[in-house]
Amino acid sequence: MKSSEKQHASIVVGQTIIGFLLAWAMIYNIVIKEHGLTAAFFKILDTITEDMVMGSLVTVVVGFGIVIVFTVTKLYTQIISKDSSFRILEKIFYEELGNKRYREFAHRLLNFEQESDPESVYPLHPSSVLISFSFLYLMSWIYLVLFSEALFFVSWSAGADLPIGKDNVDLLPLLALSIPFSARVMAYIRYTYTQDYADFMPGAVFVLLLVAALGYLFRSDDQQFFLIRVWSDAELFRSFLQSGLTLAFIPVFSEAVFWMMTIFFSENDEEYFE
Repeated sequence: MKSSEKQHASIVVGQTIIGFLLAWAMIYNIVIKEHGLTAAFFKILDTITEDMVMGSLVTVVVGFGIVIVFTVTKLYTQIISKDSSFRILEKIFYEELGNKRYREFAHRLLNFEQESDPESVYPLHPSSVLISFSFLYLMSWIYLVLFSEALFFVSWSAGADLPIGKDNVDLLPLLALSIPFSARVMAYIRYTYTQDYADFMPGAVFVLLLVAALGYLFRSDDQQFFLIRVWSDAELFRSFLQSGLTLAFIPVFSEAVFWMMTIFFSENDEEYFE
């Protein structure tokens, strides 16, 4: 198709879209707002700006929120599903973000699972090591909180009202952290279906946030939350924080051990072949 024909086709399509929106707004004014033909015609612009644009603002915001939550959780599951993920992240940061190639940086992050395996499984710069440990600790805390709520919600919806006390307040966080941590262990041993196992986590986080949002919007008095129970009791909250500080460090410690073992065995292999 020539450029002039393509330009003409684009103009026709644009006019068709505008005509469709105007016709829909006029029919909406007649059928829903029960305006007469004259009033319906002159209030087309009001309908488009007030009912369509402003009315869809909440839908757009919620939609973007869902995209952001899913993207972040999906990226994290991709990271923990690769044994060399932190070395890959280091390469992406240095090669793309370091050279101010922001579009390529975002593209490689969004397609993280397509990155090829590097020569080592651990970062090669001390700053990258510290940043990786900090990131892992932060994400461990986030998933500890989210999956504690998810497990509590599953129990509550099944009819089991869990009695939370000082002697068992660390059980839910322990079980919650074991979910993403088990995926990381699978990555260490290069289990074939690690990504398949980790892929359920974005869906679980999405369902939890959706149920919590619905309970808040409809002002449900029956909905129970683990963190609200813990927060309301100072002693429970202190115990939760103390156990959480220790539990969230377990993935960091295991990552450090994994990297040290990799370095140790790689050095031994080099000495053996020499």
